[in-house]
Amino acid sequence: MLTMLALGTLSAPAHAFCGTFVGQSGNDLVNRTSEVILARQGTRTTLTLTNDYEGSLSQFAMLIPVPQILEEDDVRVLASWVPEELERYSGPRLVEYTCDDFHDHYYPRSFSPGCAYEYALTVQDDAYEAGGTSDTVNVEAEFEVGEYEIVILSAEESSGLLNWLSANGYSIDPDAEDLLQEYIESGSYFFAAKVDLAENLGDTTLSPLQFSYDSEVFSLPIRLGTVNSPGEQDLIVYALTDWQDGQLGIANYPERELSDNECMLDGDLDFDDWYADAVSDALSGDEEAGWLFEYGWAPYHCDPCPDGEALSDSLVQELGFSNGSWSAYFSRIRMRYTPEQATEDLVLYATGITDNEQVRIIQHNESLEDRFPICDEGFVTDNPGDCEDEFSDLTRQERSDYRSENREGCATLEGRERGLALLLTVMGGLAIRRRRQT
Repeated sequence: MLTMLALGTLSAPAHAFCGTFVGQSGNDLVNRTSEVILARQGTRTTLTLTNDYEGSLSQFAMLIPVPQILEEDDVRVLASWVPEELERYSGPRLVEYTCDDFHDHYYPRSFSPGCAYEYALTVQDDAYEAGGTSDTVNVEAEFEVGEYEIVILSAEESSGLLNWLSANGYSIDPDAEDLLQEYIESGSYFFAAKVDLAENLGDTTLSPLQFSYDSEVFSLPIRLGTVNSPGEQDLIVYALTDWQDGQLGIANYPERELSDNECMLDGDLDFDDWYADAVSDALSGDEEAGWLFEYGWAPYHCDPCPDGEALSDSLVQELGFSNGSWSAYFSRIRMRYTPEQATEDLVLYATGITDNEQVRIIQHNESLEDRFPICDEGFVTDNPGDCEDEFSDLTRQERSDYRSENREGCATLEGRERGLALLLTVMGGLAIRRRRQT
């Protein structure tokens, strides 16, 4: 059990934002994106899966590799609004500044994507029958949680697992056989869930499904979800870790960066459209899948706070972080990949960077053109605006130097690389199994 840290140790760098929160972007991206909520304390991982499944509930099921046999106490459902709350808290922001926001203090310090690893199965109309038709498959546990029927399976070989699933009403793509065998050989069990139609009241909105397990390996399985992928898949990971662990990174895929952040958006451009294009520019078109770090903050506060609120202590605990918001650090990572690019499950690591970081775009204001670049264009060079303040006599280069020396928000790539070096040292000879090439 973790010990609650002293409040002084927990406090993140706090600076008055002063600007006005205008809105958030990325709704279209979220609607076509899988969202996973993760809490990690010690070797205990709690995952909350959101389901945006559309169709008959009799056709819904999921299959997820897990490192151990789960019991009923390890699984629960959450309220359907939980993922929306995390998106509200951490989504990219559109903000407004005026010259008054900069008087008596210099340049604001930066505070600064079917479920990705959920394998969508088709369930036939015949009822579920416990047991199996293969001697190589064991039903280790079965129980009901909320509207879900849960079965924990172990298997000796993938063909037997496919036979069991087929005999019990699951129709699965045979192309998954080799990949399932890799999970079996690595010692994985399989968490299978489908909707209990007898208990369901007809609501097509499925509750987020949460389960917890212990494992030394800190990872997320994404490969199984690519078997019947429609093409590109987006994933957002919302993560809660110990404060001192700081921002999360992905060790085995490269980090990308937005070409613009903290820039001023032309008033004729739509924020949602602009940000969707910016994400596509950063994540699409490369041979190797990549990821963006979109948000990092202590969850008990934010600046600016959408709707004036951060994450409640009770919600943080509900998500599986038992010590609450004052001991936690919140990270948001976005990833995009095709089946061909998802050659490995995600290996996550803690960077130790506890700076505040967010995607923040500023409404265009001519008076601020000497302070912020125009998105996709750069700084205005012909008669830029100039807000008078105590630093008005500094040249642009001097302002840039000052900002770099006093920057307290943006986690640097070098910092992440140092965290990754530590991770690789700890991993030692850990071999990351690559997907078999056909």
